[in-house]
Amino acid sequence: MRNDRAEKKLLMKLAEDNEEYAAKIIKEIYGKFENLQIFPGMGLGLFKRVGFRTDYKYAIWEDYVIIYKFGNEFVEIYRVVNRYQDITRIFE
Repeated sequence: MRNDRAEKKLLMKLAEDNEEYAAKIIKEIYGKFENLQIFPGMGLGLFKRVGFRTDYKYAIWEDYVIIYKFGNEFVEIYRVVNRYQDITRIFE
């Protein structure tokens, strides 16, 4: 379920301003990951937000959007992005 690349990018961006805050945010986002593992259907279909067909779902946590897929036995976190970012650009 971990996405080390997404974690590293997010942590580096947050740590530029405040390392303690970055660590707190990462911990809270991992809590959201655990919720998604338990309740994978809690997010919405990403197609509603991006305007094209996709199997990904998304969940919003504060200023972040967690993009993920879930299968029979796992949840795959694809990206964690700023809520105000144009999400369609990450699929180009």
